[in-house]
Amino acid sequence: MFFLYRGVCEERYQELKGILSPKKSGDEFASEACFRDECGPGWGSGIVFGKSDINAVVLHQWQQAAIPTSGISSTPHFERARFYALSAGKSHKGYVFKLSIHQLHQDNVTIYRVNELVPCPAVPEDDEHVLVASNFSNIPKSSIIAVEEVYN
Repeated sequence: MFFLYRGVCEERYQELKGILSPKKSGDEFASEACFRDECGPGWGSGIVFGKSDINAVVLHQWQQAAIPTSGISSTPHFERARFYALSAGKSHKGYVFKLSIHQLHQDNVTIYRVNELVPCPAVPEDDEHVLVASNFSNIPKSSIIAVEEVYN
């Protein structure tokens, strides 16, 4: 595998001016363990006691609840990225970013593969990879190989 893809709806693409920015930019990625009555995931979901990156990965993908983290979702499957770029068919236009895995590593972006870390991923067919920049902010432009407009 050489590339990851990130689908972005037209509105968010315009809002961020084509930058790949997490929903919770600048905040540390690691998260405290939480319990079912507090935020959703319980024991067996992959969370561990204390503050850890694993907890943040679990929360990031939990039931597709859009819990803000400093991570950015991506997939090795172009068609899954296209699906999200077009908001599951609800949008006419979106954008798919093509990212170089080699360059992500060179840019000190940490890559967490959800299917390897979470016992029951929310959407296993996405083969989601959560990307976390070293400064917990934007993915460096040097990691972006191309941006493709996609249409419904």
